[in-house]
Amino acid sequence: MYMRRIVIAGIGLVAGISLCGCVAGSTGQSSSTPTPTANATVNLVVTDTPPTEITVLSFQVQITSAVLQPGNVSLLPRPVTVDLAQLVTDTGFLASTVIDSGTYTSMTMTLANPQVTIENNRPSAITVAGQTCAAGAICTIVPALNNASVTISSGVFPVTVAANSTTGLNLDLSIPDLLQSDLSVTLANGTSINLSVLPQPSSSSSEQAKIDNVFGTISSISGNQIGITTAFGDSLVLTSSSATTYNYPTSVCSTAGASCLSVGQVVTTDLSLLGNGALSLNAISYAGNSGAQEVKGLVLSTDTAAAVPTVQLLVQRSINVSSLTPGQIATVSLPSGTKYAVGTAVYPGTSGASFSSALDLLTGQELVVNVGSNLVTGSAPSFTAGTAYLESSQLIGQVASVNAANSSLTINGLSGLLTGARPIIQQMGVQTAATTDFIGFSPASFSAVSAGQFVAAKGPLFNTVGSSGYPTISAIQLRKRAAGN
Repeated sequence: MYMRRIVIAGIGLVAGISLCGCVAGSTGQSSSTPTPTANATVNLVVTDTPPTEITVLSFQVQITSAVLQPGNVSLLPRPVTVDLAQLVTDTGFLASTVIDSGTYTSMTMTLANPQVTIENNRPSAITVAGQTCAAGAICTIVPALNNASVTISSGVFPVTVAANSTTGLNLDLSIPDLLQSDLSVTLANGTSINLSVLPQPSSSSSEQAKIDNVFGTISSISGNQIGITTAFGDSLVLTSSSATTYNYPTSVCSTAGASCLSVGQVVTTDLSLLGNGALSLNAISYAGNSGAQEVKGLVLSTDTAAAVPTVQLLVQRSINVSSLTPGQIATVSLPSGTKYAVGTAVYPGTSGASFSSALDLLTGQELVVNVGSNLVTGSAPSFTAGTAYLESSQLIGQVASVNAANSSLTINGLSGLLTGARPIIQQMGVQTAATTDFIGFSPASFSAVSAGQFVAAKGPLFNTVGSSGYPTISAIQLRKRAAGN
């Protein structure tokens, strides 16, 4: 979950350059640079940066091009759709492209087709693109795109792409700057878009970025090479290893391992993008059988006291369900017999944490649910689910207290989605462990966490209100931020 108001989303562009040209892509000649001596690989990924009075729940946009100059060197083989609201802590993979080494002086980036889902936390209605969103309402809008392209030619430029080396660029989209006061979208170099250089990986086979929560379908299996078609239609090739974690229900596969995989399965995966452009499979979690209709979404509200419990689910992505599209809000019924499981493969153990019944459901959770045969489509879709897998949420807050004895903390200053929930969620627990990644902290450990800091936490969100008085997120990652919601 993304817990913030009018920002959300940066775009991280990682350019990994090495002599290895192991990932196919478009190439280009640098007309006014020295004669190229070798090819280089450029990796593009997406990350985030955080608003006010409006909670951004989803921000989908199509990145249609990213072109280096001189030479018109395209870094994207085709347009890529991303949900920037999923990138509070995550990084999204865009492409890995082989280009000529040389010196580049600018990059032009173009966007298209923005779609934003907001919660209006203002005391009065707002009107966007002719659509009225009432106070307290959740609305999906198609904002006007005032300026679709921007050229970045200062800051880190010129960038020299050398053979036998790796260069990393981080492109960050700031949504308080990207979204105007009328909620239209404008790109501008130095405000809504900023570019910085990433630390170099130690080798071409070292991790350059983590790419988590990739939702898709297994398209092929060949030895340790696993093809994935994502919910956005992108094709990825993942390499498994002895370190890969497999998260499969025993009813599906008695012994979790590579033998559990089969073509057509719906899965979520956590990856490492390597300096040479390869994608290493860190963890893979089962979400559905071949052909299963599955939806990944954000829980907006719950009714667990009803005879048949329900949740209002903001659809983020769907597989094998063309009639459900991102931005829709679906009523999902979870009758007796629904199977519940944690879909995140590895996370810190949390006292009182459970996800085994409707009583464990909570606003702010992210779920993958299967779509039953009774799907009702249209402006108010609904369906019955037989399985619900708890995925990792993403949220931002300010550290209120730190408990060094058990490596936990509490945060407040949460987004309007949580503070407007029933019951109200004003505080959140965050449980860390030795496996938690601490990003932006010095040292990169729990010892660097202190009260008053702004942080973004990622991990499965558990309804531990009965045991601790507030929910708890089991943090796979804790990222230090400059500001909160």
